[in-house]
Amino acid sequence: MFQVTGSFVCREGDNAMADINQKIWRIVGFIAAIVALVVLVTVPVVARPNTGLIAFLPFGSSPVAPVESYKAEFTDNIHLWNVVRWQKDTAFELEHEDSCDSGQCGFLELGVDKPESYAIASPLILGPQRPYVIEFRARFHEREDKHQLGAVFGADWQAAPCPGDNNSACFNHYYEFRVRYRDVNGDEFLEYRLRRIDGHDGNNIEQGEDLVDWTRADGVTAGNWIKWQVRYGVRGDITFKANNDELPGSAQDSRYDDPSYFGVLSRAGDVGNVQARFDEYAIMLDQ
Repeated sequence: MFQVTGSFVCREGDNAMADINQKIWRIVGFIAAIVALVVLVTVPVVARPNTGLIAFLPFGSSPVAPVESYKAEFTDNIHLWNVVRWQKDTAFELEHEDSCDSGQCGFLELGVDKPESYAIASPLILGPQRPYVIEFRARFHEREDKHQLGAVFGADWQAAPCPGDNNSACFNHYYEFRVRYRDVNGDEFLEYRLRRIDGHDGNNIEQGEDLVDWTRADGVTAGNWIKWQVRYGVRGDITFKANNDELPGSAQDSRYDDPSYFGVLSRAGDVGNVQARFDEYAIMLDQ
């Protein structure tokens, strides 16, 4: 990842110069050790499965092997997470919140200001092969009708800098599991939808089709932290849970084969300024 090079000229028999050269190389070695420590701390890392080794990832590259599991609790940081795709002319904010909210302390917050716009964040880690399960616990900071949050999976990355200058290097296609808050004449509830995104238009608006249309999630309270689960089976079957209870609706689709990348999304409805909070996010093999 880094290389320290140097050259010097020394006359034969010049012991004084030889001593100086030895001191120079000691200094170079010390500097190299400092550089190695800095790289170790600052460059993202991904654990390779079954090897116990660590793969260092220069920014803009991709892992060479998928992980078998990944979990982030966001208690102290949101290390590796960055916004990788967003709608044109949208202002977004990704940050770590170290405050407490309804009994949970420390979380990732992804906000979008513009109505009917979105942003996606990801750690750019290559997920496991099917079958796998995605679990995330989330809630809205301040609820407005049609605000949405959710999970993204099955995404691509072309091993170029992501997101790149024109948002074409990564997350060109993926699946979206969206959760939407509704307030219909005082009736507050959550509903969910599964979409397959096949591309984006010139404004970076998703183009795709619904695999599961909006379905009401009964048995959950709209203002609470809720653990959502998306299970992606070996044959492409996709099912859902909320707080460990089965949800109606399922789909079967395997257009975007694995292994692939994953993340979270935040989307505003008719009213902007959505703030989606994620207390934890995990993806793991479905044993």
